[in-house]
Order: sequence, then structure tokens, then C-alpha cells
Amino acid sequence: MIELLRERTGKQHQDLERVLIPRIKAANTPEAYTSLLQLFYGYYYPLEQHIAAHMDITFPGGFERRRKAALLLDDIAAITNAPAIQPICCNDIPEIADNAQALGAMYVLEGSTLGGQVICQILSRNLSSPDLPKALSFFNGYGADTQSYWDTFVHYLQGYNGDDTQRQRLLDAAAATFEHFRSWAVSQQNASL
Repeated sequence: MIELLRERTGKQHQDLERVLIPRIKAANTPEAYTSLLQLFYGYYYPLEQHIAAHMDITFPGGFERRRKAALLLDDIAAITNAPAIQPICCNDIPEIADNAQALGAMYVLEGSTLGGQVICQILSRNLSSPDLPKALSFFNGYGADTQSYWDTFVHYLQGYNGDDTQRQRLLDAAAATFEHFRSWAVSQQNASL
């Protein structure tokens, strides 16, 4: 399943990176970093609501401990030294109406934790702020446990026993999660011009 996901979403993943990486590299002030965190929150928060509503209860450890939107608010508060105001949220998220689609969306969110370590390095290099170390909880993912969390998720995916239709819905939801995130990022970029 994991190989099918990589194959099905490779283009969408690269398209999203082409939009996000320049924005991450440009986050060289607390204001720019706050804007980046708001961008992620605006997509993650509504997506996590839909995933939680449709995730199979047999998922190891449950979905709650994998939620990350609240970490984004914590990081915004840490970098601004003020309580975070709820950012604008995306209202065009991919369809998530069953466990297969929830898993497809989770593939994108969980996979992003692996890249988070690299993003932390970029931010640390480009943004000089004494508040930054305490404002990296989102991009730090699960810290030293990030790889084991990913391995657990992949193991669960490999054991997924949905039928062909459900497997296709999982693959399509993963691709749509990348696509909708890209569209959200572009729309927010255009709105700030």
C-alpha cells in the first residue's frame, strides 16, 4: 500500500513542495514565520476534524495523539509572545467520508512529520529569534519518536484490508490532500499580495 501511495501522489507531493519550500525559506522574521504557521493551521485544523470523524477506532493509539493543529497555535503564541488568534481556515478540503479517505489524508499529514526535521533546520538557520526554539513544536513532529510513529503508521497501512474500491478511495484522498493543500497555499499567497 505504501508503494502505491508514493506512486499515486508523487506528482502532487512535488507540486506542493514547489509552493511551500520557498515560503518556508522566506520565513526569516517572526511575522513571516507566524504567517507560515497560520497557513498550516488553516489547512490542518479543518482536515483533522474530518479525519477524526471517520478514523477507524482500531487505529493504533487512536488519532487524538497525532493531532497537530493545536501545536500550531502554541507555536504562534510562542513566536509572537501573545495568545494566538484563530487563523482563517480553508473551506475547500478533500472529501473525507469514510476510514479509507481518512487514512489517505493521514498519509500526507504523517508523512510531513518526516520533513519537519529538515524544516526546523531551515528555520533555525534563517530566523534569528530567541523565541524560535520554543515555537517549533509543530515542525518537530514527534521529536526523537518521529520515525517510530511513521513506522507504526506504515505498518497499519500495510495491513489495511479494504476492498479495491476502498483502496482506490484511500489513494485518491491522499492525492487530493496534497492538491487541496497546494491550492490553499497558493490562495493565501495571492491574498497577501
